[in-house]
Amino acid sequence: MQNNSDIKNFLSELGLNNVLNIEQDLGDGFVKLKISEAERRQALQDIKSVEDIIIELLRNSRDASAKNIFIGTKKIENKIRNIYFIDDGIGIPERLHSLIFEARVTSKLENPVKDSYGLHGRGMALFSIKLNAKEIKVVFSKENQGTSFFLSIDLDKIHEKKGQNILPQIIEENGNLNIFGGVNNIFKILFDFKLQNPNINIYYGTPAQIILAMRESLKKTGIYNNLPKFEDWNLFLDYINNEKEQLKITYFPCLTENYLILNKIISNFFNINISERTAQRIIYEEFKPIYPITITLNKDNDIKNYNLFENIKINNDNNYNFNQNSSNLEYNDDIKNDNSRYIRKNLKLYEEQKLAFRFNDSEIKFIINKLNYILKEIGEKYLIEPNESNINIKRKNNNILINIEFKEKQ
Repeated sequence: MQNNSDIKNFLSELGLNNVLNIEQDLGDGFVKLKISEAERRQALQDIKSVEDIIIELLRNSRDASAKNIFIGTKKIENKIRNIYFIDDGIGIPERLHSLIFEARVTSKLENPVKDSYGLHGRGMALFSIKLNAKEIKVVFSKENQGTSFFLSIDLDKIHEKKGQNILPQIIEENGNLNIFGGVNNIFKILFDFKLQNPNINIYYGTPAQIILAMRESLKKTGIYNNLPKFEDWNLFLDYINNEKEQLKITYFPCLTENYLILNKIISNFFNINISERTAQRIIYEEFKPIYPITITLNKDNDIKNYNLFENIKINNDNNYNFNQNSSNLEYNDDIKNDNSRYIRKNLKLYEEQKLAFRFNDSEIKFIINKLNYILKEIGEKYLIEPNESNINIKRKNNNILINIEFKEKQ
């Protein structure tokens, strides 16, 4: 009988040396590795914190050729951290949505990736996350359409670093930007990953902010205006289920201007639950969108492009210190250049803007007709009625002012 060395040499000559590493071929490029091969690909760290989870999800998206990653988080009573993680990568076949959480399942048989976090591709990351998370699931993913994950983390079991609002210090060394010191929180993970992967756009904010960012990012490219806008849920589903329309999941929130349909989209495809009022605010852009994390210097050593979080301290040592003083801040582009610290204004997350002007003239006339009918009925016992020829209507900011004159009933 031939020994293992002879078999390996034979398979190598045939170009089949990786066969020995596979326990099961799952199809579509996915395989289940043998235990020995998975152990060989052991990562430098296990899942010990929320930040570790973010790292593994980012690496998965990078390896899935994602160009845009949207991360929304929500903390509940300091006990639960919900994470909404969406990318526009190559996606996961539907039949593998459950299998990817099993040990040693990977799509990286031929090309495991070595990065600063270790060797990625042993098929243990999602398995390890599932063991530690309160909940993790694929909300939506199809081939070539990207992926939407939902995770719920019990912070008593998996801790996160304190000081989640502190941004890292960026230092320029020999023309390169590097992370220096600071808290190893989610922000630091995102900045570090961005420096290593400059071609990937990373958006990070509240669930509502990342949905608005999906819409705004397409508006900037002009794609938004060319997409159909649906007022009917079933027509929307028919459209996205059409095999010819393989839109990225990040396009889905752009397929309507109806806040009720938008609310269904983000609930069904992102597992994000927001109020109808918040969905309206997204449609009417009543709060400013977040921008992708961008760190770039120009020739004068000023920040040329910056992201949502922009309290910037600039000194003569070319140290760039990002500090966020509040978790409820909006984007503000009033950055000056006098080598001093600038404290950003605390702006309201949601700013009401002329809500009364959403009603068109025909809708206001309908309201007036209804109101006149009711006033006539009630006015019968007082022998008065509204003077329909003298009704004044005025829109002002968030108010519709209706002045109705009465007259004695004839």
